[in-house]
Amino acid sequence: MSELPQYGKHLHPNAKMRAVVIDRYGGPEVLRLATVPRPVPQRGQVLVRTRFIGVNPKDIIVRKGKFQVATGKKFPLIVGHDIAGEVVEAGLGADLEEGDLVYGMINDFAGRAYAEYAAVDCQQVARAPSTIGLEVAAAVPLASQTALQALRDDARLQPGQSVLINGASGGVGVFAVQIAKILGARVTAVCSHRNVELVKELGADEVIDYGQTELLNLGEHFNVIFDVFGNYHFEKMKHLLTPRGIYVHTIPSARVFKDVARTFVRRQRAKLVIVRSRREQLEWLRQHIDGGRLRVVVDRTFPLGDVAEAHRYMETKRARGKVVLAVD
Repeated sequence: MSELPQYGKHLHPNAKMRAVVIDRYGGPEVLRLATVPRPVPQRGQVLVRTRFIGVNPKDIIVRKGKFQVATGKKFPLIVGHDIAGEVVEAGLGADLEEGDLVYGMINDFAGRAYAEYAAVDCQQVARAPSTIGLEVAAAVPLASQTALQALRDDARLQPGQSVLINGASGGVGVFAVQIAKILGARVTAVCSHRNVELVKELGADEVIDYGQTELLNLGEHFNVIFDVFGNYHFEKMKHLLTPRGIYVHTIPSARVFKDVARTFVRRQRAKLVIVRSRREQLEWLRQHIDGGRLRVVVDRTFPLGDVAEAHRYMETKRARGKVVLAVD
């Protein structure tokens, strides 16, 4: 086995861990379990023993090599972003302690979460919610922060405004519906027929079955359109925006970057949410989860060794909420 990139300056002597690595970009079959060196936390970092790992579409994009400009071609590579587990070692300057149960997202293009241990910056994780287990907490960080940053930070969604959420039953969508309601907006949610009741339960004011209704023909105008699913684009949907409406996309592409640049000084604007894990946002989410205002939806949990099957399931785009990997 070739040497794994060193994520810390030092490694515990002879300390190893299991991790899912890829030796090349490609389909789910490139994912494999390997024994690799265990990282040591640097200044401001903690070493987390991961109990559960959230699976995200971003992981699949990385695995396919669509971010290889950023992730490079140095293999083997550990992918994944969401973790929930226990702090087992704290580096100098870390403000978390051994034994703390934490959840968060690793701010790295490749990630390195698909492993038994992860060295992560303290500000990218927070103490986990007390009302849910770590299995459920692992489903929260990337998807919920994407929704929060898209709606609150990028779109500046205000109480009383209207938002259209396309892809409301997926990992990001289930959080987006609820966060939009917490922010005081009127929510129109778009999903498949089988998920209509779920999305209603999450608080959507109106739910549209995309199999029955063509979105482009809607007569309503929205302050914000959050295209989680990514099967539309700004030019196609801008007639559904108010005069100062904002269209937020989650999937980077040449078309999206062009729309963002072209509308930068226009009244109607296109934006791309680029999620970053921040402790203050994880704490905000924890408060709403523990307060019963934010529900986490987990579709399925796979053993770490079945990570390829988890990716295949994600690629069907049929998951209701999040998919999680169990490390133990």
